[in-house]
Amino acid sequence: MSPCDNAVRALRDNTTDGAAAVARQAISMLREYLEDAAEKGLAVRTRTYAQALLNARPTMAAVGNLVSHWMETFAWPRADFRHRAIEHCEAILARADLAFEDTVRHAERRLSACPAESILLAHSASSTVREAVIRMPFKLLVTASEPGGEGRRLASDLGVSCVADRDAPTAVRHVAAVVVGADAIGQDAFVNKVGTRSLATAARNAGTPFYVVAESYKWVSRAAPLVDETRFEATPNHMVTAFLSDEPARFPPCSVR
Repeated sequence: MSPCDNAVRALRDNTTDGAAAVARQAISMLREYLEDAAEKGLAVRTRTYAQALLNARPTMAAVGNLVSHWMETFAWPRADFRHRAIEHCEAILARADLAFEDTVRHAERRLSACPAESILLAHSASSTVREAVIRMPFKLLVTASEPGGEGRRLASDLGVSCVADRDAPTAVRHVAAVVVGADAIGQDAFVNKVGTRSLATAARNAGTPFYVVAESYKWVSRAAPLVDETRFEATPNHMVTAFLSDEPARFPPCSVR
C-alpha cells in the first residue's frame, strides 16, 4: 500500500477525534512524510500526497481547508524544498493552534454568562468543545453519540455523566445550554455528528441556548456543506443561538434566544 493510501486510510479510520484534531493530524502526517521521503521527485510526490490528504475526509471541511491553505500559500521552491515545506507545515499547525485557543477563549466568555451551578449538554467529542467546557464551573452531561460512541468515551475520560442518545432531547429541557462542535459550516447549515439536529430542535422548543463551537477554518463557501457519511448530518443555521469562534463575524447571523 502506498503512503497516500495509508494516509487516507488513517484519516478515514479516525472516527474518535473531532474535525479540528483530524485536520491537525493531516498536516502532521504531511510533515512526517516530508521528514522521511526520498529526495528524488519530492516536490511532485508531496503535491500528490497533500492532495490525497485534502480529499480524505470531504465531510470535514477543516481537513480540506487546512491542507488547501498549506498548498496555496506554499512557494514550492526548487531550493531547500524539504526544509521549507516542513517549516510551512509547522506554520500552519501554529495557525490552527491559535484559532483553537481563540475559539476556546471566546466560548468560555460566552458560557461564563450561564447561571452558577448550571448544567451543560455536549454532543459527540469535539476537542474544541472539550477544552472550552473542561474548566467551567458547571456540571457537564455528554450524549453517547452513536454510532461510534465517542461521547461515551469522552464522558468516561472526564468522569461525567453520559446520556443515552434517545434521552438527550428530553434532557435539553433541564440544561442551561447545549454545546456542540462542527465539521463544516456553510451559509445555511452546518455539519456535525448525527443526532445534532434533534438536539437543536429540542433546544429551540425549550428555549435553551444552542451553541456551536468551531474554528473559522471550518467555513465552506457554499450554502450547505457536503454530507457523505451516515454518521453526520446537516443542521440549519437558524437553529443556532451563536457560533462561538475565533472569527465569529465569518459565520452567518443566528437566532437570538
